[in-house]
Amino acid sequence: MHDLVLAILHHLLFLGLIVMLASELALLRTAEPSVKRLAGLDAGYGVTALLILLVGVGRVMGGKGWAFYEANPFFWAKIATFALIGLISIRPTLAILKWRKAEGAAPGYVPPQAELTAARRAVGLELLLLVPLLAFAAAMARWPF
Repeated sequence: MHDLVLAILHHLLFLGLIVMLASELALLRTAEPSVKRLAGLDAGYGVTALLILLVGVGRVMGGKGWAFYEANPFFWAKIATFALIGLISIRPTLAILKWRKAEGAAPGYVPPQAELTAARRAVGLELLLLVPLLAFAAAMARWPF
């Protein structure tokens, strides 16, 4: 039962992560995005990603056990994809923090278009990489076929 609760929590957190990333991308597509709202979404995204990682560790330790995951190539592909998404998220997060600081100094600040475009591309790539991550998760659960 413990693993079931963790699995449900893991999936709900992942859905929340998708919603936050999609919302962040939609906001980045506007002409003058709310920097405050972007910062809130990005912070929520970071906290949710951390919670997904912690719940995932709980599932590994309390679910099928390390032996199942250690030998599972799809587990490692999923972890690598999650890490890649995390690395890609650094640049937009730093940009949003910079914009938040600039907005504090100059109310009404609008981020430069080139920076918005770069952040939009990065967040779009993060969303795109969730597709193979989900595929790896499904394959991982069914390993060995």
